[in-house]
Amino acid sequence: MKTGIQVSSLKPLLTTTGEVHEAFRKMADLGSGPVQLQWIDPAVPLEEIAGALKENRMVSVSVQDFYQLVKDNFEYYVNLNEATGGVWLCVSRIPEDRKSPEGLDLFIGELREMQKKLDPYGQKLCFHPVTGDFQAVPGMNAVEYLFDRMPELEICLDLYHLDRNCADMPGFIRRYAGRIPMVHFKDSRDGKLVPAGQGQVNWTGVAEACLEAGVEYGFVEQETWDRDPYDCLGEALAWLRQEIEAVIK
Repeated sequence: MKTGIQVSSLKPLLTTTGEVHEAFRKMADLGSGPVQLQWIDPAVPLEEIAGALKENRMVSVSVQDFYQLVKDNFEYYVNLNEATGGVWLCVSRIPEDRKSPEGLDLFIGELREMQKKLDPYGQKLCFHPVTGDFQAVPGMNAVEYLFDRMPELEICLDLYHLDRNCADMPGFIRRYAGRIPMVHFKDSRDGKLVPAGQGQVNWTGVAEACLEAGVEYGFVEQETWDRDPYDCLGEALAWLRQEIEAVIK
C-alpha cells in the first residue's frame, strides 16, 4: 500500500498559485509520493497544479469533493483530474433528498449516469461515505445498501467516519475487498482532529485488512490542526508506514 497525503488537510494554505507550489514542496519533503486532490481554490489554474505535482515528483491518483459540487461543476473536476493524471473521481455525501430507500435507488441511477459521463475520459467513479451517510435512513445502513446494490462502484473509505459507525472495521474492509482503491487514515481525540495514530480510533487489525483487501493507497488526512500542519502530517505518515511494515514483517 503506497502512502501519501489527502490534500484537503491543507485547505487554508491552498488559495493561491504560490501557496500551492509551497504546499506541494513541503508535502514532497515529507515523502508523499501519491496524493489525492481536494479543496484547492478553483482560481488556481489547472496547469499550475499539474506543474506543482511534476516539479515535486508527486502524482495525483484522484480528485475528490462532495457529490453535489461535482455534479454542478462536472467539467471542472473532470478537467482537474485529467490535467493531473488522476484515475478516480471521488464523490462524497448522499444528498439530503436521497435519504430514503426510494431515494437511494434514484441515487444509484445518478451515480451510474455519472460513471457513463466519465467513461470517455478513462476515469472511474468512487464513493466516499461520511458519518451522516451511514445513518441516513432509519432502520438501515444506507452505505451498505448503496455498496451492495451497486457492486461496480469503487469505494474510498475514510476510516475516521467508518470507526464511528462500524464495530468491526477490518471486517467491513474485507467485505468489500477488491473495490477499495484508497482509504483515509484520520483520527480524533476529545472531539478534535489529531495525527492518525494519536487519537481514539481503534486501529487494531486495520492495516492488515487493507493489505489483504488490496487497498492500493493509504492517505493520511487532518483538516484542522492547532500546531504546524506539516508536523502533524509527517507524524501521521511515519505512524502509517510503521503500521504497514509491522504487517509485512
